[in-house]
Amino acid sequence: MQILAKCPACDAGLPIRGDEEAVAIQCGACGRDIPIKISEAVRLDRAVDRCPVCDGADFYGRKDFDPTIGLTVVIAGAVVSGVFYWFGRDFIAYSILAGAALIDLVVYGRLKDLTVCYRCHTEFRGVYPQTARAFDLHTADVLEQEYERRIGRR
Repeated sequence: MQILAKCPACDAGLPIRGDEEAVAIQCGACGRDIPIKISEAVRLDRAVDRCPVCDGADFYGRKDFDPTIGLTVVIAGAVVSGVFYWFGRDFIAYSILAGAALIDLVVYGRLKDLTVCYRCHTEFRGVYPQTARAFDLHTADVLEQEYERRIGRR
């Protein structure tokens, strides 16, 4: 399993292999030592049951894709479509919008899933069975605030 831990101080992404026996990792950006505790299920790539950074057990699933890239594709399609629409080329404008949506659907369907910790946003990638539910805003609000109070951010 591949784990991308987030530094509690600077939010830098720190890659960890799930089968490592590390007790702590050091952030390359800010130098902070981060204690980690990898559970047996995570180590063997069977399931994501505990977060090694915050020791939380609440996770959500999402596609393994940077949302800013997807948003950029949609905005670019809308802008190009808008230019054609401005010049009265409605069919071309709508075709560009449909093409951008189709590209988005094809890319979305081919992406793998990943699991993310609600509290510290650590990401888990592997071949384990995906059991995490979809993102829930209320759960995220409650757990993120609790974690930030615990680490002294709030």
